[in-house]
Amino acid sequence: MSYASIDEKYKYFDYFFNQIKDFGGGEKNDDDSKDNKKYVWRNNTSFSEGNEGAYYFGCINTGEKSKGTYQDLSIVIFPSNEEKDDDDRWLIALVVGSENFKNDYDIVSLPRTRRLFVKYLEKNEFNFIKYDFTDILTANTFNSFYRDKELPESLKKAKEKYNNYILASTLFDLKNEEKAKKIISTYLAIYAKYIRDWPSNKDHRNAVNDALKIDKTINEDDIEKEVEELIKNRKYVVLQGAPGTGKTRLAKMIPNKKDKIFFTQFHAETNYSDFVYGIMPKVNSKELEYEAKKGILVKAIKYAINNKRQNVYLIIDEINRANLSNVLGSAFYLFEPNMIDNKIEIEVCPGLLLKKLPDNLYVIATMNTADRSLAVVDFALRRRFAWYTLYPHEIDLKSDPINYFCETEFKYISDIFEKYATDEELNFQPGHSYFIVENGSDDEIKQRMKNRLKYEIMPLIKEYLLDGMLSRAKDDFINYFRDKIGEEMFK
Repeated sequence: MSYASIDEKYKYFDYFFNQIKDFGGGEKNDDDSKDNKKYVWRNNTSFSEGNEGAYYFGCINTGEKSKGTYQDLSIVIFPSNEEKDDDDRWLIALVVGSENFKNDYDIVSLPRTRRLFVKYLEKNEFNFIKYDFTDILTANTFNSFYRDKELPESLKKAKEKYNNYILASTLFDLKNEEKAKKIISTYLAIYAKYIRDWPSNKDHRNAVNDALKIDKTINEDDIEKEVEELIKNRKYVVLQGAPGTGKTRLAKMIPNKKDKIFFTQFHAETNYSDFVYGIMPKVNSKELEYEAKKGILVKAIKYAINNKRQNVYLIIDEINRANLSNVLGSAFYLFEPNMIDNKIEIEVCPGLLLKKLPDNLYVIATMNTADRSLAVVDFALRRRFAWYTLYPHEIDLKSDPINYFCETEFKYISDIFEKYATDEELNFQPGHSYFIVENGSDDEIKQRMKNRLKYEIMPLIKEYLLDGMLSRAKDDFINYFRDKIGEEMFK
């Protein structure tokens, strides 16, 4: 096997340095005493016969040694060196030094650090992102991931040696230069901005932002089409998400003008008699008499049976605020989207025996993931519904003469949640509708958003903090509301 020096063989070596410089990491000079680097350079790429091993090059934190073991986070490239250049694929990674953490534990313990790699890396089968960045003791997670990924032979030793210490990695093909450079830029930009704080001027910040630029505006029409297709295929769908993400609004938008809509909202006292069928006393009767009461489910079913050419939608708002087992009763069995040749008849109510729900009946339910008074949704019910999650996101209302989306305020609140919130706490992030106000002059819009922050968003966030959630974000929220609306959250 013939080995060449990495400088001669690959252009990405210099590209790595140029990106560090563009992102504010400083120049690289041969004499470390004469440079202004904000990193320590590491290089073990002496390709020579008999010296096959875990080759690498990369940057680690200042104060660490250029050789031997080190601490804290680094960006490392493990170059392959296959017999044929076309077989080479390199591995870039966020790596913890084998001496563990010294100053960076607080950084990796922030939920945002992991989310950045999930957010900015293009979705492909060659991205490995560890679930817990603080865990460098669990073995074989990295090895297991790349076991079936056709890892180049010359990277096998690196994989075995650094298995525990790789937190995120991407295997990339050198032949696709544009994509390879994008991957390198993404790793270094995250490292520069969020881990090392390298950017010190406008040019640095612009370079980092360009490397991490993605379109975060979500097309509402695309969401609607996706949900329409899901309902068409699965019939029974739950729209779940944080408050203000537009669940009920979307549920009402799905049916068209020709469709029949039945709407109900569940609450803690909703029962079988309300939803399916019951016997109720006649209020105005002189003697004690009872009459049948058809619930909204029975009404929707009978309408669908009698109008088979018309689509019928039953919308259940806040479905998990009631005790679902009690509310559905035996009708629970019928919520099976793929019911075929069922021989069991369920008596929904007197005179109504069904083997399955009508084919033209569709059920759309909504569920607020931030509601802490919720009834438990059991696995049997989860299996019968398809679940679609709506997330807070930026929206484009520039051409809307009536409504205005306050993007700056949304981004600031969203960034705090992204940085500090656990996966569970993300369910409590105020949705985008909180940041939509009536259009008008700049002063009018500013005042309307200020009122929204003061009377809706700040009290909501304060309640979260008092309940012990988002504790690490407390100062960030306090400072934000103090600066934005001149109000103290805690007096």
